[in-house]
Amino acid sequence: MKQRILIDAFLGQTTLALLEEGDLAELYVERPGMEKLTGNIYVGRVQNVLPGMNAAFLDIGLGKNAFLYAGDIRVDTRSDQGLADALRQMQIQKLVRPGQEIMVQVVKEPGGEKGPRVSSHITLPGRYAVLLPTMPYIGVSRRIHGELERTRLRSVAEDACSRYGVGVIVRTAAEGASPEAIFSDVQALVQLWQSLAQRGACMAAPALLRQDDTLIERAVRDMLSDAVDSIRTDDPDTFRRLQEVVKLYAPDSAEKIVLDAETVPLFDRYRIPQQMERALDRRVWLKSGGYLVFDYTEALTVIDVNTGKYVGKRSLSETVFRINCEAAREIARQIRLRDLGGIIVVDFIDMDAPEEREQLLELLRECLKADRTRTNLAGLTSLGLVELTRKKVRQPVHKWMAHSCPQCRESGFVPAHGYLALKILWEIRRRRMAGDSTPLIIRANAAVGGHLLQMGAPAGGKTYVLFKDALSDSEYEMEPVLGTPEGGARLLKR
Repeated sequence: MKQRILIDAFLGQTTLALLEEGDLAELYVERPGMEKLTGNIYVGRVQNVLPGMNAAFLDIGLGKNAFLYAGDIRVDTRSDQGLADALRQMQIQKLVRPGQEIMVQVVKEPGGEKGPRVSSHITLPGRYAVLLPTMPYIGVSRRIHGELERTRLRSVAEDACSRYGVGVIVRTAAEGASPEAIFSDVQALVQLWQSLAQRGACMAAPALLRQDDTLIERAVRDMLSDAVDSIRTDDPDTFRRLQEVVKLYAPDSAEKIVLDAETVPLFDRYRIPQQMERALDRRVWLKSGGYLVFDYTEALTVIDVNTGKYVGKRSLSETVFRINCEAAREIARQIRLRDLGGIIVVDFIDMDAPEEREQLLELLRECLKADRTRTNLAGLTSLGLVELTRKKVRQPVHKWMAHSCPQCRESGFVPAHGYLALKILWEIRRRRMAGDSTPLIIRANAAVGGHLLQMGAPAGGKTYVLFKDALSDSEYEMEPVLGTPEGGARLLKR
């Protein structure tokens, strides 16, 4: 499947869109105050030990304490795996004590009232391998299917593990790579780990020891593959940074880095803002006339499949099976696009034939293979619901593109203030790049206007903002300035 990566860097925010056959498949954003925590390594201090939960809470320097489960604590057992497994079942109070300092890595983002989950088993990803410095484990990516290639890569990983005394997981990008390239990648990761271990031993908790790579670096490290025809950006600084990163991780793919020089913004040409907003829709229509309904709870996500306007042609069973198959393909796409994590329950339309239920599950399982995030399809419940789980790596899209609406008592969403401000500035950039330098005034409430003042405005013409509290969180007004701006209007910086 043809893929293309688009990167928009605008006023301090970096947005990455992964397209598959021209449609938005995955979306990532990075901006000050919304950095990804997963993968960060900290030196934390144990605050509380809770025997009843067999876990401890650590202060790692964030607003909320991190959660450390007893099974995620590294135990030195002189390479005795059986003893290590036994010790991980011990009571938490025998493994850690209040005030103790531990090096940990965030493995799950905070959510709701919960802080991040951490582990003392560190993982360091490279281009071809993931280093496991605390676990003697060898693995090969499940996306590599050829048995001969899997055997070859496992042999290379075993040699690297025996040489450095570490664990290694071979990544998908290593398929076809030479042993020398994989060894070089592992060696660089081992040197990084040695440096981190030395620094962590003398660093006072709580402290950030290492921040995971930026979105631009992860795009090249994790996403650039043979299926990707190009990584495009219209920002010269981002282009130069991409060129530097690709020389480090994938020098053979340097020609895939493209600086887009069109006058229309890159995201506008590919209709990314419009596709982004559809990721917030509660109801998603299918081409046949059926539709999906997405509902989010604290514990899980529920997806309901409905026939809608689709009435079929021959029989009820055929109608139901076709709409369910179409829904399965769209559900797999929406899960990636919305970046849903945790437990997901799908209520397909009931089917009587057992063979049709099995075909539907197999289709859904096949569609989920395109997802880089680990997903497990558990199967059908006794009530006919399909259960699956997806690893929580980041906050889902609706968490950063929208916030709970106090007027509707959290039953729906309205655009987040920062996102609405960005949407307004995208519109202004579109006008400026088209040659329109007319002074503009933006009327918005104080929350949205505050973001506009903080973010600034594109060059090419003057832009003013005027606070108007009568406008709701989702409303704004944009007009040309004729003469002197209204009293109270403030000029946005460039």
